[in-house]
Amino acid sequence: MRLQAALATLAALVSLAAADRLRVDIEEDLNGNFNYFNGRWDSGYGTYPVDPRDGCQDPPDVPGLNNLCLDWNAQHRRGHFYFDNQGKRCIKFTGVSWRDPCPAQKVCNTWYLEEVQCTW
Repeated sequence: MRLQAALATLAALVSLAAADRLRVDIEEDLNGNFNYFNGRWDSGYGTYPVDPRDGCQDPPDVPGLNNLCLDWNAQHRRGHFYFDNQGKRCIKFTGVSWRDPCPAQKVCNTWYLEEVQCTW
């Protein structure tokens, strides 16, 4: 019984320490133009919808997140964010997975931006 309680406590602590990340569905046409949509903010507390467009916003659906700024420039593909009573935190493009089905004449995938140490 004590082992089960210890494991449950450890699992709760691990989930609280989970880094935040952003998942964004992308469609690219044959001319290299991107359409960003279906942003999802993942945290230790759940998954929430966010607007993944370039620029800054105050996402209404993510508890405590009061500023999210994204820079989709091909040289950057990064962002920063602030939660209530916390300093600046950062995310950066770390990977991609391909999605199907995809409309004709498009390339579809999901981009992942993982939390990283802020260097900008």
